[in-house]
Amino acid sequence: MISLIAIDMDGTILNPDHSISQKNKQAILDAQSQGIEVVIATGRSYSEALIPVKEAGLKVPYICLNGAEVRDSSGELISATHIVESDIEKITSILDAEAIEYQLFIDTIVYTRDIESPLNAFIQLAREAGQNPPVEEIRKDIMKQVKLGTLQQIDSFDDLINQRGNEIYKIFGTSFNMPDLDKARKALQQIPGLAISSSGAGNLEITNINAQKGIAVEKLAKSKGLSMENVMAIGDNYNDLSMMERAGHSVAMGNAPDEIKAACTKVTTSNAEDGVGLAIEAILQPQN
Repeated sequence: MISLIAIDMDGTILNPDHSISQKNKQAILDAQSQGIEVVIATGRSYSEALIPVKEAGLKVPYICLNGAEVRDSSGELISATHIVESDIEKITSILDAEAIEYQLFIDTIVYTRDIESPLNAFIQLAREAGQNPPVEEIRKDIMKQVKLGTLQQIDSFDDLINQRGNEIYKIFGTSFNMPDLDKARKALQQIPGLAISSSGAGNLEITNINAQKGIAVEKLAKSKGLSMENVMAIGDNYNDLSMMERAGHSVAMGNAPDEIKAACTKVTTSNAEDGVGLAIEAILQPQN
């Protein structure tokens, strides 16, 4: 019997236009009405995750930044795990050497040197999944974050790192040059204490090794007296693997890479076809 459902956002619960469908919303509400805990587990910052969830009228706890931050359904911070400050310069030096653009995640704000970088990352994710990305809708979503101040463009990261280097949750690197990205990944993997994952072929998600979705989901389940055997994890990419491997019931989206599908107990339809809603409905039936 499923007691907790952990759901990824991009490529999973979010449609290509970054909204939550009515079917996905209703499935979550139905699960909650049966006493099942539903948590969003995303690589996004809390401020990025909150917008589509709030617009859908849902109230859930959040595992953000791949597990670097956990918040309750009211947005109150429960736990925070930052990258060790002494590792920041090592990371940025590797990314700079390979000309990989990156973003810094501090508190609820994402800092970028190029406002087009997050847009290109989302477009790349959609195309990788074989979808035609609604560019203008994604751009509107990004500009909404800019207006709210949760996405900020700055000329240089130097002062920010000097002043707040101990507050960085995640560094997100993107590149269309796969050999350079692979070279950077291999170099980063040599730094002890880091978790290197990705939410798509064209990016790197860098966090503290203790900041992973699977670790955060397991801690959340334990705090509620739940076994991981009774947890369902739904996702579409490599940064979801840590929770898929720990959960008793794992579901890959239809748009997930074959390696992710092979690691899961079930495969649902794509994020453009209400895959999350269908997966949840399937486990609710026996519990009615």
